[in-house]
Amino acid sequence: MERSTYFDSVSKCRSPLLDLASALEGVAKAIQRDATQELLGFADHLEGLNNHSAKARAEFIRLQIRGIDTEDLFESYRESWGIPRFEDDLVRVTDFKNGFLWTFRDHSSSWNEDTEARNWFYAHVEARFARRYEFWSCDRGPEEMLLMESGDYKHLLTAIVTKHADFSPLVSDVFSRNELRAFYDNHDENENGFAKESLLEILQQNINW
Repeated sequence: MERSTYFDSVSKCRSPLLDLASALEGVAKAIQRDATQELLGFADHLEGLNNHSAKARAEFIRLQIRGIDTEDLFESYRESWGIPRFEDDLVRVTDFKNGFLWTFRDHSSSWNEDTEARNWFYAHVEARFARRYEFWSCDRGPEEMLLMESGDYKHLLTAIVTKHADFSPLVSDVFSRNELRAFYDNHDENENGFAKESLLEILQQNINW
């Protein structure tokens, strides 16, 4: 299967988390507070869904909270959760904590499928729980982390834009129409070295634009 076809097929897999969409804001807050009892309660709700993928995710949450190895479970179900198998192992089970994505390790183009992994991070519900962002490069020799940011998902995306001068996170629907419009209106081509026309092309991909 061609990789583009593969990514399309995985993107069509509905995450079981979306079956409990109304609870996800509370889950994000529980992750921030490391409130594992609340996460276990969410796992119970997943368990109650008539869906093998949801039941597996419930088990994944419980096992990670207990500190038990979950690699086999993760690899068996990741695609049904909408998490592709990227080349160069760009998203792996150790990036998860208590059953949810904790760290996204972004990479330069020295790694295969860096763009695909980044696009997934900007669009997928799994990414909304991330609390740490890292950018890795090996352009100057050994692998090195050039940027690290901690905070909630929207803070991470904002940091990528403002500290890494990468405007591609603005495709994410976590940014409101008013925020996108303000960003466009205040954008200085000379200061940022990025054409306003190119910025508009990115913003137009956001459903809130």
